[in-house]
Amino acid sequence: NVFVNEDTSYAYAVGTDTCRGGLHFVYLGDPATPKNRGCYAQDGYTHDVQCVVYAGPDQAFIGREICFAANEDTITIVNVSNKKEPKELSRTSYDNSRYTHQGWL
Repeated sequence: NVFVNEDTSYAYAVGTDTCRGGLHFVYLGDPATPKNRGCYAQDGYTHDVQCVVYAGPDQAFIGREICFAANEDTITIVNVSNKKEPKELSRTSYDNSRYTHQGWL
């Protein structure tokens, strides 16, 4: 799957053969020459993702690009503002999970 955040000109490829199936960051500022900008692979395979520029209410993250990843058995939230050092903010599993397919805000 591929998610494009038009606000930041980044595409996020997930579930691919790169980045252990996690988030693969691709900059599309010049669509004719996409640029690989890194990965977040610490939670393994990601089936789907939605990334937004956070607008609150938590003041610490306003203006940051935050991704909500639907992984096999977790919902993982990652601050990807710094593509060289993405930071996991939360990883939540839940009882009787079968497969976390997707989730949207």
